[in-house]
Amino acid sequence: MPYTIATSHGIQILKLEGVVTMRHARDLAAQLAEVLEDGTALGVDTASLEDIDTGILQLLCSLGKTVPALFFDKPSNAFLGAMDRCGLRRELLGWKESL
Repeated sequence: MPYTIATSHGIQILKLEGVVTMRHARDLAAQLAEVLEDGTALGVDTASLEDIDTGILQLLCSLGKTVPALFFDKPSNAFLGAMDRCGLRRELLGWKESL
């Protein structure tokens, strides 16, 4: 799988690596629904991400409205490029217009 979900220091971390596409969306959403804890922030690690499609970006946007805090620590160039192509930088990163 091109993703893992773990808990570290009271924060849940979703690690996306390689290529993550709509083909993975259903399983990813189901796993997130099982493990997300109320009141827990979700960090997304995209350091090893090579490509991501619009469906997964939309899933992340939806998560941002569900979890108390969603953050991206050092987003990869592939992630930033995909966000820009889809016009989702402000939606996903909020005030962090320039990284």
